[in-house]
Amino acid sequence: MVEVAHETGGIHAQVMASAELSLGERVDGITQQDVRAALWERRELVKAWTLRGTLHLHPADELPLWYAAARATSSAEPQEIAAWVDPKGELHPALGPADVQEIRTAVLDSLDGRCLLREELAAQVVQRVGLKAKGRLLSGFAFFGGANLCQGPPQGSKITLARSDQWTERWEDVDDQEGLREVCRRYLRTYGPATPKDFREWFTSREFKPADARALFASLELEDVDVEGHTAHVLPGDTSFPEPRQTVRLLPEYDVYVMGFREREQLVPEEVRRQVAAHGRGKYEGPAGVRFLMIDGIAAGLWERKKRGRRIELGVTPSRKLTRAERAGVDAEAERIAAFLGLEPVLTVE
Repeated sequence: MVEVAHETGGIHAQVMASAELSLGERVDGITQQDVRAALWERRELVKAWTLRGTLHLHPADELPLWYAAARATSSAEPQEIAAWVDPKGELHPALGPADVQEIRTAVLDSLDGRCLLREELAAQVVQRVGLKAKGRLLSGFAFFGGANLCQGPPQGSKITLARSDQWTERWEDVDDQEGLREVCRRYLRTYGPATPKDFREWFTSREFKPADARALFASLELEDVDVEGHTAHVLPGDTSFPEPRQTVRLLPEYDVYVMGFREREQLVPEEVRRQVAAHGRGKYEGPAGVRFLMIDGIAAGLWERKKRGRRIELGVTPSRKLTRAERAGVDAEAERIAAFLGLEPVLTVE
């Protein structure tokens, strides 16, 4: 699991069930409990806000690298914070530099040696600095040291927060620019051939401009390759690729294969795009938010899952009639997912 999280550049974990299934698709014989043990007991993996400011699973000792790369593509943490009206209509007053620094220090001090629920952390900080921080802390932590925090073991459906430098066993700071170059090299190794635009969309925030991405690629030693008439880039000598082989996969939403492969017109044929457009999540999130049936690496339909007691119901909707071998592959995927979850599979193919 740790090797897969390394090789993929992080497992998208905004929806934890999806992250678990993404690992289950890539490591034979593991279970959902194995993933959770790696995260919360052995701490081999860590769950933190990294790529695109969203939650990902990374090898725990690599978290300093990802935070460094994120710092290189975004502005420094604000020294003062403007007044803000939250989605519920509540006005949060402006905070000056002294207030911001005091709150950030209180957050880290409150988490020293322990994990806390969001509400518990807010209460601890209020004890230290007063009520000025309460509303902001309950609405989100990007204001106060988000880059210094990761998630700890959940309590029921609620997350806990921990200090990144204490949660990981080994913490070694990484230079911001070198961290960004290393992350870019890893992206090219896994998802290339790719362009600066591809990397920028995959990794970073709006503050990292197209010109910044082009400059980053120019700073690296790369090799140009032709991909169906346009120029893309790979690491030097990384021009041999495995022979294609027949595969059938049921990928969860936000799977890294879809998130990393940015040339969606190749990944998702027109008939499947229509399925995505008609899907509830697809209307708003596009290919990222749906679960794909993948055949030989290309989207060939959608699928859904629903847990009912000790059963996992899987409904697959191909965009075309499946061959006998493809249908057997779908059956095998249903068995894999059920075994990973420790449930009995109930498969429907429409």
